[in-house]
Amino acid sequence: MKHLFFLLTPYALLLALLSGCGYHLAGSNRLPDDIRTIAVPVFYNETFEPSLENAVTSAVKQEFLTNSRLTVVNDPEQADLVLRGTVVSFGLTPVTFDRTTSVVVEYRVRIRASVTVENRRTQKVLWKDSAMESAAEYRVNPDTAANRVVQDHAVAEAGKRFAENIVQRVLQGF
Repeated sequence: MKHLFFLLTPYALLLALLSGCGYHLAGSNRLPDDIRTIAVPVFYNETFEPSLENAVTSAVKQEFLTNSRLTVVNDPEQADLVLRGTVVSFGLTPVTFDRTTSVVVEYRVRIRASVTVENRRTQKVLWKDSAMESAAEYRVNPDTAANRVVQDHAVAEAGKRFAENIVQRVLQGF
């Protein structure tokens, strides 16, 4: 009997620790069942990068549509949750240089935004992150028009990563 006690004690302690620390399985949904809809108004854009707010907003909406149990609605007054955001910074950082010419061959696109999720019925802010950030890299193309296309693709990729992070945090209960 004494051996059984010593054999089971570590498992009992582990179970007690995991149940008391807020641990939950990845993919489990901690969002209350009565939360069924979310509105994502167009993000504000405080940067000089044109149409960045549309790219980020579209990515967030698309991520909720494809990877969430929440229904996206257009009217915030008809939603259980309202996710509002402001793109506060946009930057291009050189990542890689050509060794012989010192010309930049790869950039990193970095997007930073402030995001708030509010329960519309209670008007309580459930979650706020004023420094959410996402990034993606792209290789420079010597053709200016083609370079803008690859930069826009990197912006879209950074927006998708940003959206994935938001959806995961909302579904996990923030």
